[in-house]
Amino acid sequence: MLKEIGIKKIITVIFIIGGIFAFLIFSNVIKTGSDKGAVSGNIVVWGTIPFDIMQPYIDQSNTKTINVTYKVQNKATYESDILNAFAAGRGPDLFIMPHENILRNADKIFEIPYTSFSKNDYQSKYINEANIFLTNTGVLSIPMSVDPMVMYYNKQLISSAFLIEPPKYWDELSAFSSKISFVDAGGAISQSGVAMGTYDNIRNAKGILTTLLLQNGNRIVGTDLLTGKKRAELAFSDDSFEQAKQALEFYTSFSDFGNSNYSWNESLDSSLEKFITGELALYFGKASEMENIRKKNPNLDFDVTLMPQINETSIKTTYGAMTGVAISKQTSSKAAAISVASSLSGKNISEKLTRDLSIAPVRRDLLKNKPDDARLTLFYNSAIISNAWFDPEPQSTSILFKNLIRSINTDSKNPDAALKRINSELNNVLNRTINLVIENKQEKK
Repeated sequence: MLKEIGIKKIITVIFIIGGIFAFLIFSNVIKTGSDKGAVSGNIVVWGTIPFDIMQPYIDQSNTKTINVTYKVQNKATYESDILNAFAAGRGPDLFIMPHENILRNADKIFEIPYTSFSKNDYQSKYINEANIFLTNTGVLSIPMSVDPMVMYYNKQLISSAFLIEPPKYWDELSAFSSKISFVDAGGAISQSGVAMGTYDNIRNAKGILTTLLLQNGNRIVGTDLLTGKKRAELAFSDDSFEQAKQALEFYTSFSDFGNSNYSWNESLDSSLEKFITGELALYFGKASEMENIRKKNPNLDFDVTLMPQINETSIKTTYGAMTGVAISKQTSSKAAAISVASSLSGKNISEKLTRDLSIAPVRRDLLKNKPDDARLTLFYNSAIISNAWFDPEPQSTSILFKNLIRSINTDSKNPDAALKRINSELNNVLNRTINLVIENKQEKK
């Protein structure tokens, strides 16, 4: 019995020392540049960022005592590969992943306790969207970057319609689109003001819907304060139901032939291709898409601005796809792993890496210093107002949203039933993913 108590005390002391050391790292008392000799270990990092982009920053995280190796993973099989690796006990020490993947794999992550990295310090360092990585007891992942939704616009199409600028607010979109769209008597569309209303042929359809819902006050997924579990809030209360219904009816109105907003239908090519070929005035896409658009059509006269907002409120929001670096529970070198995670998400690397990837940093100290480039400044501003939701399984929820839009388009007289149905189906997805992780974590306490 005495030996058992002694062992428990030793383990407790080791944990406290580790926590203090982690706190010193994150509070910058211990530097994470070349002065990391206090810790040692071989750290393996997994991610999908191309090797030639990531490797220089991996090299910067190496020290005399910490050896860092980066292994590029296949995007299509990344999550299943990492799950298999963890099951076999050979998973990476750190893994860089989209926020959705990190949230539903929380049971495989070493959570940094607030005693090591306080909630106040975290929130003062990162954008509001980064709060999605916070739990009741600690930090699930260190934010690295965000890829916000923005609005690309064709300058020639806009000026040819005798318009000065793209719409700043959603309630301006109807009049704007009608002046640019060419629709014949049979409903065929040769030129579109905006691509909205369908799903399959609209790039980033879920991101557009998410932006509309969040802006209108619907969180999509919330937390049950009694159980700590996640719940669907698309139709959770009368208010949330009305918020979601308004957003969906507005979105689908642009594919309704009988509506004055009509400017898009399912027979058209992808919204991205239509924009690149100069047949679409407004394209809602991610910041990271800018270089691809430019390369596909160097002669396209386009620019980029903030996503439209709701006119009646001063609160601005857009959807942002955030990436974080998480520490594996299986790592045998937690202090070294924390040190490398801190380095990769640090000010020096974050600023350069996000520029290499044409996305935005999540650190407030970087975002407050706007770049000279106007488009990068726009991406920085979009990052500041970025938001997200607890998407439990992106592929499954994409199917839910696709079915929802199709249901409303084919039975426009009954959007209420379609909305209630997706709310129930979303709860089912939550219960077999994120909520299952939460249950397992609660049982182990």
